[in-house]
Amino acid sequence: MRLIDQLAAERIYYHRPLPTLPDILLIDVPPGFSGEGLALGRYYPVILETLAEIHEFEAFLCERRTELISPSLLDRRPSVLRTDDIVFARYLPPAPGWPWLHLCCWPRHYTMMAPDPGETFARGAYTIDAFANAGDINAAERRFLATLGPSEARHVRSIPSVAGHA
Repeated sequence: MRLIDQLAAERIYYHRPLPTLPDILLIDVPPGFSGEGLALGRYYPVILETLAEIHEFEAFLCERRTELISPSLLDRRPSVLRTDDIVFARYLPPAPGWPWLHLCCWPRHYTMMAPDPGETFARGAYTIDAFANAGDINAAERRFLATLGPSEARHVRSIPSVAGHA
């Protein structure tokens, strides 16, 4: 069996809004495997920083195996993106019926405050959330900014998606 035929049969690429940000492959996990630990209870995001990683991940999905496994190939691979500021970006749904994505890249001094950065941050640097609509992502961004102190809020770089350039 292959992940591409079962667990990852429904998936879509969200293209980076800026060249320095990653692409995201969003897998719509089938109901028998979905649950509370997934975005919106059903989506598994994969952060892809390079074209080589895209090819590597597609090969991973196509590999024949004796049992289904988690598509966590890149989850703990360290990010190559380094920033001194908190960077968050919106990824518009590339097709109807798919969610909005909110990616946040955290500076190292923030990630090191977590008890287990490897569990808290994908690839040691990212958090990602999915939202059903633009209103939900707007509200989440407002809540996020409200939780930051005045000095941190000055160091947030927001990258909105451009229509046609999700």
